[in-house]
Amino acid sequence: MKNPINEAKKAPAEKGVFSLAVKEIIGDLSARSQEIIFSRYGLGGDGALTLEEIGGKYTITRERVRQVIREALKKVREKHSHPEFVKVKETVILAITKNSGIISKKKLLKVLGEEDLAEQAAVRFLLECISQVKSHEVKGELAFSYSLSDFDLAKWRKTKEVTLAVLKKEKRPLTGEQLFKFAVGELERDLSKDHFVYHLEISQEIKQNSFGKWGAIKWKEISPKGTREKAYLVLKEAGKPLHFKEIAEKIDKHHLNKKKTHPQTVHNELIKDSNFVLVGRGIYALAEWGYQKGTVKDVIKEIILKSPKALTREEILAKVLELRQVKKSTIVINLNNYFTKSKAGLYSLKK
Repeated sequence: MKNPINEAKKAPAEKGVFSLAVKEIIGDLSARSQEIIFSRYGLGGDGALTLEEIGGKYTITRERVRQVIREALKKVREKHSHPEFVKVKETVILAITKNSGIISKKKLLKVLGEEDLAEQAAVRFLLECISQVKSHEVKGELAFSYSLSDFDLAKWRKTKEVTLAVLKKEKRPLTGEQLFKFAVGELERDLSKDHFVYHLEISQEIKQNSFGKWGAIKWKEISPKGTREKAYLVLKEAGKPLHFKEIAEKIDKHHLNKKKTHPQTVHNELIKDSNFVLVGRGIYALAEWGYQKGTVKDVIKEIILKSPKALTREEILAKVLELRQVKKSTIVINLNNYFTKSKAGLYSLKK
């Protein structure tokens, strides 16, 4: 069987600083221990194997595999003064420090390992060996994260609770800057805006949407499910009516769908939902903006009934165009066909 360490040493230097460091650090372990470490952490970049898969490969029990790994990690931790270990340890600690002392596993691997799977695997291995780093995870509250050993988790929790209180009061998604402005009075004085946002990133109760705004993770503006909620978010952010084709384009542009969004699907979903109003040829608006369903004739009728005084053609045109994206000629045709015009040029309902 080929020794993965010896094979790796043949690879070019550009493989990565963390991969090379791990090879140096575990180079004095037995060949089998090195192979098991490589397999368990996926240090070759091919993906990690399970304890059972490794045990089958070497005809040993899962518990024995676990024991070999435990012994190897102990030996590595004792090499705290090894030059390569010192170098990568400082890099890891600096990355966590810059991120306010705590960072999600996903983000840390991306920051240090970029898109290199072998580098990310090496970082995962090293994280288990650095005594100054602790891991955290609280289901439903805190994503799997790494912090410095002196990080105060209680202060993080206070930040999260203050933020949730702000969101509950405002009842709308907010930018990081807006949230910080509302919450700063209740937070630690030495917490900067950037570090405040870093704290939000590891919460499983607060999330940033595709438009850069934060909110409660269950809000449809934050975690939209289905075409209707995604279309709602797109229109809410646009702040104006959009054609269903443009809505589909924006859903894809902001990565709200894993697969390509079909415009006709958007049209079919919105036409039957009372939260959306068709205000022109294929153009949709949100009903909460004050738009009402119905034909142009229905809109004119509602405007006349609600007006405390009789209206001129120009006044009616202006009011309809606030609610519908149609041609002026369409409005005029409806006025002439279905409503009565007085000698003074004022319109009323036909008797």
